[in-house]
Amino acid sequence: MEKLIDFFLFLIGVRREKKIPVNFQPSVTVLIPAYKEEETIKDTILSIQAQSYQVDEIIVIDDCSKDKTGLISRSLGAKVVRIPKNSGTKSRAQNFGLKFVKTDLVITVDADTILDQKAIELIIPAMSDRKVLSACGFVIPQVIKTFWERCRLIQYLYYISLNKNAQSHWQVPLVSSGCFSVFNTKMLKKMGGFPEGTIVEDMDLTWRAHLEKKKIKFIPEAVCYPKDPNNWQQYKAQVMRWNRGFLQCVKEYKVSLIKNPRLCFFVAWYLLSGIIQPLYLGFFIWYVFWFFSTKAYLGEVIFILIFFGLLLEMLIVFTFVLISGIRYKHFKIALTSFPCYWLISPIDTYLFVNALIQEWVLGRKLESWEKGH
Repeated sequence: MEKLIDFFLFLIGVRREKKIPVNFQPSVTVLIPAYKEEETIKDTILSIQAQSYQVDEIIVIDDCSKDKTGLISRSLGAKVVRIPKNSGTKSRAQNFGLKFVKTDLVITVDADTILDQKAIELIIPAMSDRKVLSACGFVIPQVIKTFWERCRLIQYLYYISLNKNAQSHWQVPLVSSGCFSVFNTKMLKKMGGFPEGTIVEDMDLTWRAHLEKKKIKFIPEAVCYPKDPNNWQQYKAQVMRWNRGFLQCVKEYKVSLIKNPRLCFFVAWYLLSGIIQPLYLGFFIWYVFWFFSTKAYLGEVIFILIFFGLLLEMLIVFTFVLISGIRYKHFKIALTSFPCYWLISPIDTYLFVNALIQEWVLGRKLESWEKGH
């Protein structure tokens, strides 16, 4: 009964109050991997320095930037460690910086991300459980002006609020988001640091943690604001990296996912959804074209299923977007941006199919990091 009550509460965005350890005040280092981030690194560091929970050290990993990234970081009091040769991936840069971390916890923050003033204070208590490897927070775009940024807002408000909450309820969040996550330093180092075998080190590490019976927490009250894509090229680069990274992880872990049935269920669900979506979309387009050209129904049952299926999806998305919009104080822009969800869906379908062809059909593994801003 308790589980059912918790499940209902999470669906409407309500969490039961949990006892927070008053005396849990671990030492914290923040790692910021950075490559040519002179335009954003200042705001990132200042947001960390303005936290209600003070960190012990901020380490910027300068991945051979040719701009003023390192200079700006030093001027703000951050420790800068420079990699001799560009690593090519975020995970390698993080592992280089991890060697310098001596605190109880380490927080990874992207160099284009700013944190809500209480983000660290709110996420730290999750680490009081020594079985927890990592905890992550909620994500809201830092700037919401262009079509692409509005699409990302709607996706965050819907997917994180519904999907990630569902995963969290069953104790298997699929990813401890790389833009803002906290880790148990000792546990992370013992696991060998951040995985370098895929392009999505955050997802890769999360799946590995689940399979090794370590806990991952999702703390929706801890909010971060990354710089999301504001044009097609940036959006394509980011989504392709996510999609191809997901497919790399599926290929990497394969049948070992069965060891954690809940993890396996969600991975299979999203994989099948990605494969079925283009078939469903193609059928829907064909059906509409056929209907208007012939002026005839292809069976009333099919028409009713399509109509009510779309209506139900629209209602679910709209409900979660508005609830999350109110909760995170983005109600007005969420309401006006809602149509973006339907406009971006066929684009996302195309990008998933493209990623599937590149990774699994052609065997062209994505290995170089492309920024999404």
